[in-house]
Amino acid sequence: MKKMLLMILLSFTLVLVACTGNDEDDKEDEPTVQEIFEHKFEFLEANNYDLEIKIRDHQTLLDTVVQMSFDGTKIRYVDADYIAYYDNSGAKSKMYVKQGDEYVVSESNFKSSSLLFYGFEFDQFDANGDTMYILKSDQYNTLDTFIGLNDEVTSISSLQFRVDENHLTQVIFDITVGDTIYLVTLTVSNIGQVSLVLPA
Repeated sequence: MKKMLLMILLSFTLVLVACTGNDEDDKEDEPTVQEIFEHKFEFLEANNYDLEIKIRDHQTLLDTVVQMSFDGTKIRYVDADYIAYYDNSGAKSKMYVKQGDEYVVSESNFKSSSLLFYGFEFDQFDANGDTMYILKSDQYNTLDTFIGLNDEVTSISSLQFRVDENHLTQVIFDITVGDTIYLVTLTVSNIGQVSLVLPA
């Protein structure tokens, strides 16, 4: 399951990064539907939020839940008793892993620049009301590069974004690994309110 979680973390980056457009013109007119869509993802630039990753096995209906927190260059990852911090402020990333009452520090390759970034565009989605965007059926071939990263991942399906009036709240999709289908729910919260302190 740890290998599966790593793929989900990669897929989170694949789903979320670069959803904003490149129109730099300041407009005082009423925002377009595309501008409203892109506004929902602007919080990602500050990289300050909590993320819950819930993975449900469709066959067993068992859930695995991981908590992540992002605060600029600092990340906290909590999976049951496993707690790790990542410091990406320097030229090399450092990882702090809790072992007993102490944290063991080592170098890590867990830097955002080394993960897969995938840029979705507004026109790849259909709006379902004001709170949901669903990836169009003819756009799943754009995920082939991601699927090719691991031989066990055979498909990603039912990808949708859920939003409130201000920002993205959830990313939901199915991912097939081998013969098992997992429902993945990524829930964003506490935007702009996260303050992480690295272990001493």
